[in-house]
Amino acid sequence: MPQLLHPSPQPVHRRAARGAYWRALALVFRWGKVPFSKALGRLQKRAPWPGHDANWQTLEEYARWLPGHVRWKPDRLSGLIDVFPTRETIAAQFRQKGYFEEDCDGLAYFSAQNLIQFVEDPNKITIVTVVLDPFTFKEKALIYSAHVIVVFQYRVKWRVISNDTLYDATFDSFAEAVQFNPYCRDHPVLWTEVRDKDLHLYASGSNLLKVEKKMQEVWRKKEMGSFLA
Repeated sequence: MPQLLHPSPQPVHRRAARGAYWRALALVFRWGKVPFSKALGRLQKRAPWPGHDANWQTLEEYARWLPGHVRWKPDRLSGLIDVFPTRETIAAQFRQKGYFEEDCDGLAYFSAQNLIQFVEDPNKITIVTVVLDPFTFKEKALIYSAHVIVVFQYRVKWRVISNDTLYDATFDSFAEAVQFNPYCRDHPVLWTEVRDKDLHLYASGSNLLKVEKKMQEVWRKKEMGSFLA
């Protein structure tokens, strides 16, 4: 695997700010986001899943369908209120508008639900939150440096969906897919959180290789039936 990227060299005060930034986001994502999402979901319009009549025979067919039926939009208050949807709130949007509109986390959650029919092991459909080095972005760093993608194993290789796009690139490992997919490849990963398609926490941390090692242990326990989310 290619060597993972290291955080960009910065003066002391910038390194301190960067460390505070990703730790604050990690705290919110780890402990606040999912409970708040569940609470907010109870207050929104709901409908039986999936809310549309589409059927896809292959992953490639799904990838062609996706851009015409989902749209990216920032979360409430320019992303300050950042939540996951539920299957029922997604279905309500399809029933009402004919498409699903959400931020990256909602679009990732949506695709994670739809990938089950294409993969050999649904446990290896993961919703991955990354905090990237903000000093490597030329503009709007605070918007673009936190992102959510779907990373999943398909026919041995690892694939990535970001918003409405299935990337063509394939990867030999989970860590490689997270760091070197087209969205993240120019930006060091400062922190990663990995959840399954139902938002149960698998692993999180600031060292991507250690997160991958934790994931391998999770999958081993899943195979043995001893993993509790």
